[in-house]
Amino acid sequence: MKIAINLVMLACTLVPTAAAAGPSAEVARKCMHYSYVAYPYQRPGSVRMRGDRQAYFRSCMEKEGNIPAPETPSSSAQRQS
Repeated sequence: MKIAINLVMLACTLVPTAAAAGPSAEVARKCMHYSYVAYPYQRPGSVRMRGDRQAYFRSCMEKEGNIPAPETPSSSAQRQS
């Protein structure tokens, strides 16, 4: 009886399982684009960098790109950052 159980357990561990696929390159491009729309590039040294763009990108990737498109910030909001 113990041998049969051990064989079943061994067979279950040897059966290949489907690996969870990561986000596609298309999703990564979409998230990168959205992160630059939400937090546009600013010359280093002109403003303090906070990592908001990277946090936005990670959040988008975790949600597999299923987020609404960000609105473009106004030019006055960019200068205040």
